[in-house]
Amino acid sequence: LTVVYQPKLALDTGKIVGVEALLRWPHPNLGLLSPGAFMSLVRQHGLMRPVTDLVLDQVLDDAAQWKAAGVQIPVAVNLFAPMLRDTQLPETLFRALARRGLPTELLTIEITEDLVLSEVTLVTTVLHRLRDHGIRVAIDDFGSGYSALAYLRDLPIDEVKLDSHFIASVVTDNRAAAVVRAVIDLNHDLGITVVAEGVEDAQTAV
Repeated sequence: LTVVYQPKLALDTGKIVGVEALLRWPHPNLGLLSPGAFMSLVRQHGLMRPVTDLVLDQVLDDAAQWKAAGVQIPVAVNLFAPMLRDTQLPETLFRALARRGLPTELLTIEITEDLVLSEVTLVTTVLHRLRDHGIRVAIDDFGSGYSALAYLRDLPIDEVKLDSHFIASVVTDNRAAAVVRAVIDLNHDLGITVVAEGVEDAQTAV
C-alpha cells in the first residue's frame, strides 16, 4: 500500500495551502486501486489498525521530509472509524508528531459524519482531546448523507469538507447552488474552514 497526495487550493489566491493523503494499492495486475476496491479485504482480515498505522507513519514521515526541505505544508488524513474509538489516539498522534519535530497544527484528522452519528459521545471526547493538543479536526464528505447541522453547533471541528456530489450540480441547478452557498456562509459565520471537493473547472470554482 502507498499514499498519494491531493492538493488543497485557496480559491482567492490559487496557492496550495495543504494536501490530503489518499490511500492506494499499486496492484501488479489491476493497476492503482482506490480504497473502495480493497477495504473489504482489509476489514475481513482484521488489518484496519496496522493499515491505519502504516498510513499515519508514511504521511508524517513525508511531512517531516518536506519540512526538512523547507516546505512546511499541512496534511490531512482520513482515519478509519475504529481509530476514533481509541481514547489514547490524541496522545499517540502528539508523540508521533513530536518525534518528527512537526508542529501539531500541521495535522488535520478527518472524520465521517456517519461515525459521529453512531457514536457521538465517545467521538466528541476524542475530538476535544485532539484539539487540546493542537491537532485540527475536519468533517469529511459533508452533504453525502443527511448531514445534521447540530454537528456544526456541538462538535469541536475546524473544517468541513463538502462532498463532491454535493457541489457537482451547483452550475446547472440554482437550488443546489443556493444550498451550497448557505452551508458555506453558515460555516464561515461559525469560524469553520470550508473545503469543496471535486472542483474541476473555473465555473464551479466561481
